[in-house]
Amino acid sequence: MVVTDREEVAKRIRVMRLHGIDRDVWNRYSTPGSGWKYDVVAPGYKYNLTDLAAAIGRVQLRRAAGFLERRAAVARRYFAAFSGLDFLRLPPRAENHAWHLFIVRIDEEKLTITRDRFIEELAARGIGASVHFISLHLMTYYRDRYRLKPSDFPAARDASRTCVSLPLSAGITGEEIERVISAVAEIGSAFRR
Repeated sequence: MVVTDREEVAKRIRVMRLHGIDRDVWNRYSTPGSGWKYDVVAPGYKYNLTDLAAAIGRVQLRRAAGFLERRAAVARRYFAAFSGLDFLRLPPRAENHAWHLFIVRIDEEKLTITRDRFIEELAARGIGASVHFISLHLMTYYRDRYRLKPSDFPAARDASRTCVSLPLSAGITGEEIERVISAVAEIGSAFRR
């Protein structure tokens, strides 16, 4: 969603969201005669929502504040549980944070396993974790297209190699949170240097 009070910006956004087409579908199909005609005036994108997705989004907006508070509560619980674990680097604490993700970093000097193995250990305990985000310079397209080497961006490379996104959502239950906390602590204990 984009909000602006500048008409020229709004007009440009409307064009760019639909492949650079100068007229939206509603106008093309609701205009009698040759109203279907359109032109591509810029190389745009496909950033429009379906009507169904937009309707769901409008309903979800009414629930946004509750979702935000629930995710913040989950983050607070994670901070409380993980603050004493020296093999984890926690994200910075922040006020007014969406807590869409809770990304920790594994301290490789404290554990005998890699981040990937850490995620596998979580999975073996029934906990799905992921990686947000793998550094772009390590991705095939960017690496090959721009001849980038891992050593070109050492901080990004290290962050990418050590980060783990733990489960966090407005719908996660207290029991699920405790399972995540227990599994993280158990893995850290089992694989300490």
